Amino acid sequence: MHSILKKIFIGLSLALLVTTTYAQQSVVTPVEDDVVLTKDTLEGFNRGSYKFNDGWDQVLFRPVINGYTKVVPSGPRRCIHGFFENLKVPYTAVNNLLQGKLKAAGQDICRFVVNTTVGVGGCIDVASKWNIPKHEEDFGQTLGVWGVPSGPFINLPLLGPSTVRDASAKFVDFFAGPIGYIRSVKLSNSLTGFQVLDTRASLQQALDLVDDTAIDRYTFLRDAWLQQREAQVRDEDYAPDDVPLSATASNSAEMPEVVAEQRLNVAEAVAPAPANDALAQAELMAQKINAPDAEKMK
Repeated sequence: MHSILKKIFIGLSLALLVTTTYAQQSVVTPVEDDVVLTKDTLEGFNRGSYKFNDGWDQVLFRPVINGYTKVVPSGPRRCIHGFFENLKVPYTAVNNLLQGKLKAAGQDICRFVVNTTVGVGGCIDVASKWNIPKHEEDFGQTLGVWGVPSGPFINLPLLGPSTVRDASAKFVDFFAGPIGYIRSVKLSNSLTGFQVLDTRASLQQALDLVDDTAIDRYTFLRDAWLQQREAQVRDEDYAPDDVPLSATASNSAEMPEVVAEQRLNVAEAVAPAPANDALAQAELMAQKINAPDAEKMK
């Protein structure tokens, strides 16, 4: 086991050296995608699938999540969440490489090495404290960057909102995940179960918002998801490669105030929207879903 970890660490270090060497030579152009233009041509099936998923959620997942959040303190829950988020980082780096974003891939590798070592397996997000950006990439986003059309919106049984493009990419995402390579079936299944539990717990605050504000929960979630997905494909949360890796370091002392002011402006802009405005509701939902993990876990 020790030799395997040593080989992984050496491989990551070499990959980091290569990607950071060429990072400043790459400039990423904005990506346009058609996700928000996707029509709900399968609405009949999608609403039925949504009702099926919501029924299982009400009967099984919500009671489990309520018990989980009551029994497990917020500190350990953040640690568990950080562990699973850290497991995703190598695959994120691979997708950034496939999208031609060398600097982002280098940042991902840095983030994984730092949080795995100094951050105790991702339990503590040291990388964020050191101003190493966090990216969210999957193969569906990579296909979008490559120009593959999103296709119709589809609500998958048990898996939730998606598009035809993203649904096909989920097979790649599943088999590329690190948990699938664990030989022990018992350990692999246990980690998968904890990951599902953690993912559902991180969405609780956003789903509570839906319950409080949405008239048509299905439409609300669909529109919010489509807007969020397009933002992910277009990398609206990603700094272009012509920005130095440590560009944010000089302003690190000012960042909390700037972020707080930006969030206040967003809240002020969204708050006056009428309750029956589906687009405004979707934008508000997308803001909540994209909130930092630390806020979601409170």
